[in-house]
Formats: sequence, structure tokens, C-alpha cells
Amino acid sequence: MAMQQQKLKLPVPEGYVVKFVAYITLKNGQRLYAKACGKRAFPIIVKA
Repeated sequence: MAMQQQKLKLPVPEGYVVKFVAYITLKNGQRLYAKACGKRAFPIIVKA
């Protein structure tokens, strides 16, 4: 079965790209894993 690519409705400014990461670190230092939230990855916008 082929996987379908989902469309993200994120406005990506010029000179930036979307990266997908397995976890993010919160301001209090705690790591939040995408699997724990029912996701495969979190999208983040970074400079190219």
C-alpha cells in the first residue's frame, strides 16, 4: 500500500524550509515526542 503525502497549510516564508523532527524540547527542558502525541513527526520551519 502506497503512502499518501499530506498537504500542510503552513505559510513558509521565502528562504525557509519545513523540516520534520521526532521530538521538540519545551521551554522547561522536557522533551515531547511526536509518537506520544499520536503523530509521526512535528513540522518546524527553519532557515535554508
